[in-house]
Amino acid sequence: MKRLAFAIALAVLIGVPGGWVIAMLLTPALWRLEPIVHMELAGHSGPSDWIFYLVWLILIPLLFGILWYWLREKAAKAPHRVESWPAAKSNE
Repeated sequence: MKRLAFAIALAVLIGVPGGWVIAMLLTPALWRLEPIVHMELAGHSGPSDWIFYLVWLILIPLLFGILWYWLREKAAKAPHRVESWPAAKSNE
């Protein structure tokens, strides 16, 4: 459960600013697409709001899937702690 929460938090923390950067980098391509699709995709200050939402909608779940897989693989490869049974007596 901790790994799941960690993967979600990390995906959001990386995905929100990363998605913003990706959307801003898409602005020149969006300007070129405007005459083709006959919609305003980006203004002078950057992409339309729905472009940001679309990038986040794609990026954050993708990051979550990658992080969740990585954390599960990392946990599977980690050596498991073995407790001695019965417990060793310290005053013998």
